[in-house]
Amino acid sequence: MGLDAYLEDEFGEELDLFIDEGAVLSAAIPAGNASYPMLRYVDVEGVTAFNRLQLAVVIPELERLLQEAAPNTRHALSRVLKMAKKAASEPHLYLSLRGD
Repeated sequence: MGLDAYLEDEFGEELDLFIDEGAVLSAAIPAGNASYPMLRYVDVEGVTAFNRLQLAVVIPELERLLQEAAPNTRHALSRVLKMAKKAASEPHLYLSLRGD
């Protein structure tokens, strides 16, 4: 079960997309882990969206995950981190994570 990532604008238009074909992103997300204040709430079977203010916390969490990640997971986390940084840099952009 994968966890796809979308960079979206305020109208829901997809500006960038990462399809988690191997479910590596889904496996890397620390759902329920209290040491990740925002990422612990990602619903790997549903939809989780982060706005610019929330991404100020999500980005360091993704960077921490990336540092600790296995080699096969780094590409997925790098792509999501890039989208998160873009969404945090402008108003009306969002990072949306959608599970299967």
